[in-house]
Amino acid sequence: MSTPERSLSDGRFLVAFACGLVAVGILCLVFVLAGQPDTAAGALVGGLAVTGLALVVRWRAKRRGPTADGGFSRTLLGTTDERDKAILTASLAWVGLTAFLANAIGLAAVALGADGSTVIGAIEALLIAVLVGAFVWLSRRT
Repeated sequence: MSTPERSLSDGRFLVAFACGLVAVGILCLVFVLAGQPDTAAGALVGGLAVTGLALVVRWRAKRRGPTADGGFSRTLLGTTDERDKAILTASLAWVGLTAFLANAIGLAAVALGADGSTVIGAIEALLIAVLVGAFVWLSRRT
């Protein structure tokens, strides 16, 4: 399997990081203008936490280098080979199937009286778990 020569450059990452910060700022501003300062504070803290986490993950992946063990590190650095791309694609296919079924079940749960925000949180947690589980399972299997 060949490894492509290109990788995720620092410039591209910084543009994506800056766009994330701008999006967090705009979201916070929209909530403040709508008269919801508590929601704005939550969006600001959550958005900054996610962008900070992205920065830490990128730093760890860069520190290990493009020859890092594991497809996840190679995916973050943009140096995946055909096998890594196939595993990621198959993992996302499992997430798509699970999302379709989980949303149908969530709709029924809300119709039966479940709290909507709880159902959305449960679906999100389920999809993340399926992505991680499928990625690990397919990595070990192939």
